[in-house]
Amino acid sequence: MNRLKLIIPPLPWHRARHREGAGERVILLHGLWRSIWAMEDLSQSLHDAGFDLLNVPYPSFRKSLSDIVEEVARAIRHTSGTEKTQHFVTHSMGGIVLRCLADRYPELVTGRVIMLAPPNQGSEIIDWLEDCPLARYSLGPAGMNLSTTRVKKEIPTLSSEKDLTVIMGKRQSIPIFNSFLQGPHDGIVTVEGGRLHPLTPLEVVDADHSFIMGDRAVIKRVIQRLKSK
Repeated sequence: MNRLKLIIPPLPWHRARHREGAGERVILLHGLWRSIWAMEDLSQSLHDAGFDLLNVPYPSFRKSLSDIVEEVARAIRHTSGTEKTQHFVTHSMGGIVLRCLADRYPELVTGRVIMLAPPNQGSEIIDWLEDCPLARYSLGPAGMNLSTTRVKKEIPTLSSEKDLTVIMGKRQSIPIFNSFLQGPHDGIVTVEGGRLHPLTPLEVVDADHSFIMGDRAVIKRVIQRLKSK
């Protein structure tokens, strides 16, 4: 795993990357302040496993969640293969984008959903930063939507009938936020903070928030889950 590649920031020339494959489609959505590079190892591995891959970038810190959803929907529709079953694998804020996308355009989310380290109950760290002007500027309108209050009140939930798996990390590589997080956590989101429904399958792995999507064991588990009957 090349950790430096996973944290390349979003750049204006990044575009959706489509790896055509004979199998069902998997759409990847990265997290806040990340880019398509964050999901490229996962994309290549899934393509090698036979899937049709679409790695979608979005302006996570510059636009509202509503605008981001529209951009993601356009990227999906403008790529051939939309007649296939469309699974989604998301990292962090990408899971929140997916929830909004599934509510607005349910016809685009036809397959399984695997969320890696999603702040499904909101982020206590965002709560702490809400009154900081610099944080509001750097996180942008969509990032500020991740507070615990706003996620619970404003973000649509995902139907309990959807085939959803949540994979959370328990390794803390960023100790600065430990005082804000209760119980097992990945340095950014608590394990329980990733749960969407009381009965949501939730797996816990030895990985941290920043690099969980590039972890080889996690990638292997994602492939197994998408291939399972």
